Amino acid sequence: MNKQTLSTIIFFGAIWGLLEATLGYLLQFLPPLISGAIMFPIGAAILLYVSKNTESKSALLAVGFVAALIKAINFFMPGLPPIKTYNPMIAIMMQSIMVLITLHLFEKKTFLSSVLSLGLASFAWRLLFLVNLSVNRMITGMSFQQLASPNSMMSFVLINGLIGLLIIGIILGIIHLLHQSMTIKHKPSLWISSALFAMALVITFFI
Repeated sequence: MNKQTLSTIIFFGAIWGLLEATLGYLLQFLPPLISGAIMFPIGAAILLYVSKNTESKSALLAVGFVAALIKAINFFMPGLPPIKTYNPMIAIMMQSIMVLITLHLFEKKTFLSSVLSLGLASFAWRLLFLVNLSVNRMITGMSFQQLASPNSMMSFVLINGLIGLLIIGIILGIIHLLHQSMTIKHKPSLWISSALFAMALVITFFI
């Protein structure tokens, strides 16, 4: 991995982690289960951006790892159950894995293929996350709203998945209509990326 790819990974992983800490926090005040429907498209757009600028499969997982690492700072927050930090970290990694898989299902990197691939990921990571929650429930005995009923599970996967697909389509549609390239013109230096990562850690701890 070259220095520029490493810098890109840290930079965009820090942005994702910072958005999870700030925007993700604010979205908690919306109706239950909506936060993930909005945050996933943002994370997916970041991963797509990284994919087009690094052409590295491992970079997508690395970006997710950096974002999850920033989220891990919440383990040090007193009074916060570890599961409240663990599950969001797992969600970030599952999203990264499914975006990686689905992006490479489509050979032609067109606007439509990007929307379809990320839309598929919007449903797929939710199915994986339900499996994760089921294992959590068996081990800890904790209850999770997503598993409260078949309707809750259906809503989490299908309804929120469709919302995610719609938002993804809007984001990529705006980029397409504006004829904006997804190539980074001024690539971040390692110093700037590292500073952004440090800032994201501090902000995550205090929010």
